[in-house]
Amino acid sequence: MSDLRDFPSLRGLTEPDDLPPLDAYDELVEQPTPRLSVVPAGPSAGADELPEPQPARPPLLRHVRDLLTNPPAVRWLIRGIVEQDSLTVIYGPSGQGKSFVALGMASSIATGSEWFDAKTSQGPVVYLAGEGYAGIGRRLRVWQLTNPDARLEDAPLFVSRRIVAMANGADALAEIDAAITEAGAGKPSVVFVDTLARAAVGLDENSAADMGMLMSACDEVRHKYDCCVVIIHHTGHDASRARGSSAIKGTLDTEIQITRDGQAGPIEMKSTKAKESEGFAPFYFQLKSTDTGWVDEDMQPVYSAILERAEKGGDEGQSEQLGKNQTLCLGVLKEMYGNRRTNLEQGGRSPHDAKISLTEWREGSGLIRQRFNESKAALIKRGLVTIQGSIVSLPEANERERNANEASESFGGNKRTERNGGSIEPVPSVRTRDANPSPMAVLENILRTGGNPLVGDWQRACILAGITGGVTTRAIIQARKAGLVHVVDGGVVMGAGPDDASPVCPACSDEGCEYCQPKEATK
Repeated sequence: MSDLRDFPSLRGLTEPDDLPPLDAYDELVEQPTPRLSVVPAGPSAGADELPEPQPARPPLLRHVRDLLTNPPAVRWLIRGIVEQDSLTVIYGPSGQGKSFVALGMASSIATGSEWFDAKTSQGPVVYLAGEGYAGIGRRLRVWQLTNPDARLEDAPLFVSRRIVAMANGADALAEIDAAITEAGAGKPSVVFVDTLARAAVGLDENSAADMGMLMSACDEVRHKYDCCVVIIHHTGHDASRARGSSAIKGTLDTEIQITRDGQAGPIEMKSTKAKESEGFAPFYFQLKSTDTGWVDEDMQPVYSAILERAEKGGDEGQSEQLGKNQTLCLGVLKEMYGNRRTNLEQGGRSPHDAKISLTEWREGSGLIRQRFNESKAALIKRGLVTIQGSIVSLPEANERERNANEASESFGGNKRTERNGGSIEPVPSVRTRDANPSPMAVLENILRTGGNPLVGDWQRACILAGITGGVTTRAIIQARKAGLVHVVDGGVVMGAGPDDASPVCPACSDEGCEYCQPKEATK
């Protein structure tokens, strides 16, 4: 085969004269290809290298056609209530059920369960708790028992042992990120901050600048994980709005208010701001006290509570329109019937034999005769109670409410809420070996098992133990006069001490009450 050397005229068109002869290329091809050496790192390393390609920056302006033909998808965390990638606040007065709502949402999201018929988007949940850590465990335990198929114990729900000070900005974000990584939580779909006050330590809630800094830190968390951030907050003197600067609400996508009309009324959850929608229709709940199945150090059962859906109509709707004293009387009557039925069942008798006398009801309410009679007449007129002779009862139409409240926390029931709005604990049932227990024996039993009761708790416990109201009232008065007990902030304490008030009847302040001025004392 001929090559270009046979055609000198063509050779000049393809290679310069100073190139080596073609035979030399055969030798070069036979040589191994040299390996590239790694250039050591140094000031001049990579000086000749090309910079990494940067992603194309989207144009600043978009035509309206793009927005209309490619709308952004609406992503719900809880359908119709909370969107993903949003900043949400749940606020309300202390002890009204905010944390119960938040923990219920957290559990439903972590397990992918419906939250009261609202579909959830399942994903990891991080709950930054600033207080009540033991109470959170009890509440989650009750949720687990109530929703056994959800398998909460296997869900990606992570609860902190302390709050993170969001005022620290970048440091707070780094602490949260490190904690999520260490726990193996993955990319959270929602981060709860309970409460704003604890997360805002060192900041002034009424300062727009300080609250702007806090909300900016929460936004950083939201943007980093493309998640929802839910903040639990309190109301101030104005119970109709969240406490603190208006800068808080201005940055929110969603704001949810929790309210409750008295201890017997339902809990209402309503939308007060929905940036991209009309908001949701109000929800109504009742707190149902439930045994956790755990015991304390004295082997006494530990209780908490869980939200149950309620309707605004019926007894709940009427309770909202009742006055303070009417609500009190109705709640006390339900409580007394629930306790009486429980005692009958424990004694092997039919709970349908439960009866409450008019006198017991009045004494249990703690109202003076005039106020009690006014409330009684209003309740009878509304058809919420009936009276036959000296026996007062709840109408059969309210059987569902009575059953639901047998173990409820309304006005204590068998359970009561701590004054600081903490977990639900039981008022100890009275168990005594004496056929005719004395009021002091009842008090000693309560003190042994449940701490310092209120005066009303002591009196109701005596009634449940079969002690008549007159005997109970006189015993309480004599015990306070003799220095056997004294009252501090409404709680009964054994022994002599400074008493909050003169030893008058704890059941009523009516000077004409036959129990406040028993015949024996006037002789």
